[in-house]
Amino acid sequence: MNRVFVHGCGVVSPAGWGIEPFCDVLDGIRHAERSALTRPDGAPLPVRRVPALEGRSCWMAHPRLRRAGPISHYAVAAAFEALGSPGQWVPMPGLQVLVCALCGGIGHSRRFFGEVLAAPSSASPILFPETVFNAPASHLGAILSNEAASTTYVSDQSGFVAALGVAADGLVQGRADSCLVVACEEADWVTAAAARQFSKGVPLSEGAAAVWLRRQPGPVELTAVTDPHPFVRGRNPAREAARIRKELGNRMGSISFTSGIPSDPDALEPQLGDGLAAAGGWACVAAIESVRRGRATAASAIVIGSNLQAIGAGFARAD
Repeated sequence: MNRVFVHGCGVVSPAGWGIEPFCDVLDGIRHAERSALTRPDGAPLPVRRVPALEGRSCWMAHPRLRRAGPISHYAVAAAFEALGSPGQWVPMPGLQVLVCALCGGIGHSRRFFGEVLAAPSSASPILFPETVFNAPASHLGAILSNEAASTTYVSDQSGFVAALGVAADGLVQGRADSCLVVACEEADWVTAAAARQFSKGVPLSEGAAAVWLRRQPGPVELTAVTDPHPFVRGRNPAREAARIRKELGNRMGSISFTSGIPSDPDALEPQLGDGLAAAGGWACVAAIESVRRGRATAASAIVIGSNLQAIGAGFARAD
């Protein structure tokens, strides 16, 4: 059996912690508030932040997360929701973890290198482990006690979709029992200022998305992941999207895409902002949820990356 199914999704976004507030924002029921980040030498920068978590989930008490940055908290929360265990730690030794990020733990990086510049001899070594891109994947692997590969992809919005393809191939080839694909980002004035140089007036945002894939039948099937098509600034994104949509149609045959929920990062930006790598994950979760909730028999997530590639994924109701 070469089919791959979605067994769970998780989201952390400016809408809140969980899939329900995420979908409420997409449906216009809820509004994700804007806020501002102060910076040392300029005007405040508009962003969409993840609201504070109400209460305290037990995963937050895990020793690995005591000094972890927000990006790891978002990744773990989305992962636990996708795995169906939002409030408890469940070891999963056969689980493969793939994590995607564009900026990584920028908050700890800024603090650490700020200390290095100010007084190198006293820079805190406690901060340094959280500056590496693999920090969220490392924390997830340790918390879930997984023995399979734990990998981090440094990519733009398109990385999450590409990782779904890698995960599906690994499952079909028998290299893993199941696979968790996660994308995560955290907002900081450094990245907000940098993104402002290239954005279309859309505020930077933060959060995470997670999709749990298995070969065992589930309610939604991952039916296709297209080939990646190189994309750089200056090219026509609408033309690339049409190309990806045509390729998905060819791979999925007579299945038609209909969705009441927007399922591409550009469509999500007005409500949620530019979530960078997390935005690709949000697009996939939006497509999956439109199928799972019966709004469509099939849906696609077509992701045009910032300056890397264009790629798409198709999802359909499992027979």
